[in-house]
Amino acid sequence: MPSPKPLITRLSVAAWGIPLIMLVIYSGGIIFALFIALIAAIALFEFYAMAETKGYNPQSMPAILLAVLAIVAAQYLKPGWWIGLMFLLAILLIFLEIRFGERQALRDVPITIFGWIYIPLLLGTLVYVRGCIFDDGATSGLYTLYLLSAIWITDTAAYFGGKTLGRHKLAPYVSPKKTWEGAFFGLAGAIVWAWLWIPFLADKTTAKDLYVVALIVGVMGQLGDLVESYFKRSAGVKDSGRLLPEHGGALDRFDSLILSAPFVFFYQASVGRIQFF
Repeated sequence: MPSPKPLITRLSVAAWGIPLIMLVIYSGGIIFALFIALIAAIALFEFYAMAETKGYNPQSMPAILLAVLAIVAAQYLKPGWWIGLMFLLAILLIFLEIRFGERQALRDVPITIFGWIYIPLLLGTLVYVRGCIFDDGATSGLYTLYLLSAIWITDTAAYFGGKTLGRHKLAPYVSPKKTWEGAFFGLAGAIVWAWLWIPFLADKTTAKDLYVVALIVGVMGQLGDLVESYFKRSAGVKDSGRLLPEHGGALDRFDSLILSAPFVFFYQASVGRIQFF
């Protein structure tokens, strides 16, 4: 009979972790930006650490420090200017590789820049999702909470759906336990969750809006999980880090959000709730 200790540990982490995230979302502003910057910094460190196990030598510390500064800057810049800043900093990282790297440009520059785009650039868009969507901060906070909770529900529904009815492998090499049935249940869970949230946000948005976010989370969130599993498989590690007992690293916990956040960001921009300049 499996030991109940891992489950107890996971629940104890969730017992303080979820209220903390809710408090950060409620606070918004610079506190939320600093929280996202911290998550991005840890996740980027974990990504580069996995790359180093395969012989790469990314510009880890400069990229991590710049990621923190850039995401905090997102609190004060319009999205268009911030995206421009991120690309300028990417050029700076290339220069640092030219100046201080190990003369393995074809190996180290791509991994440095990919990590920069994959984590701080994509995850940083969440600052605008939290801060710019609605006129009042309380509604934006509630909307952000809906987004994160939809990801949790998707993961949970996919896990139990796959465990109960899973028969057809989704990506056998990347994640042998994931199935198409589980993915379907994850998407269905996100859609049901959107329906349950309609009364809480009905006066500020539409049912269509919530369902679009559910589709983004149900598809891109699960894809983000597969992408991160592919990285771990390539590096030969079980978890990206040891940030949280039984939960793995920051990249393990926020992999679904990394791909979901930018799509929600661009969707909200397309309907006029986020202005680039």
